[in-house]
Amino acid sequence: MSGAIYRSDSSGSALSKALAPVRVTGGVHARFLSDGTRTAVASVVERGGYRLARPSTFGAHLEALQVNTGGGVAGGDRIETVYELGPGTDVVHTTSSGERIYRSEGAPAHLDVRLALEPGARLDWLPQQTILYAGGRLERRVDVDVASESRLLMVEMTTFGRPESDETLLPASLNDQWRIRRDGQLVYAEAVRLSGELGATLDRPAVGGSARASALVLFLAAGATEHVDALRRAFDCDSCETGVSSWNGLLAARALARRPGDLIAALARAIPVLTGRALPRVWAM
Repeated sequence: MSGAIYRSDSSGSALSKALAPVRVTGGVHARFLSDGTRTAVASVVERGGYRLARPSTFGAHLEALQVNTGGGVAGGDRIETVYELGPGTDVVHTTSSGERIYRSEGAPAHLDVRLALEPGARLDWLPQQTILYAGGRLERRVDVDVASESRLLMVEMTTFGRPESDETLLPASLNDQWRIRRDGQLVYAEAVRLSGELGATLDRPAVGGSARASALVLFLAAGATEHVDALRRAFDCDSCETGVSSWNGLLAARALARRPGDLIAALARAIPVLTGRALPRVWAM
């Protein structure tokens, strides 16, 4: 694994410059292999306070629990998660808690995810929510390469601010870029850019309809379309706005809610519909 060199921007506030030397460059780079009966971690590199905490095997699949011992992400931090799944592997990824994006005094926080699934591999990507606090700046990039014979489920939930405290001002920014390729061909691309007073933006009917939490569900698998009706029923709740569609072996769903807890509950019903197994234990804690 080659390391990237990051240089601090010479501009910005005095505080931003003072904090530059203590910014985090970290993440997890793991490769998983299967012997035909069970999946194991073949190699792992952990940096900057990120750890893969004692992966547990449940039958044929392995549950990879990622932990951020630093407790959150600040402006200028660069975090990279790289998973490589060998043929026939079966991995469930989750996190010990939500990822908190704290106020930035200058540079944004960078979260980069790179996933590669070889033929016959299965990955259920089920991190807990990302929480973008007032003043936070987040740039996230998700790049995934899957083989046509593999199976991928990705669930990403984002909470904006602290809705439970009736926070009224939410200056923040989000630049979220997704690229999913199957056998080298682009099958899904998304770009979300929000900046400024996000509370006012999310209150607009055509944007968020006053939602403060959103979720994206992507499912690439043979027969993905067969799950559309069941997923719509699982997502059905009075406090959520949802949409589910499917095309060309890919299912995509969006959900919005004013209260993050309502969206978490909806996801907890929806995920087993697509996985056929129980949620990771940390989701119930």
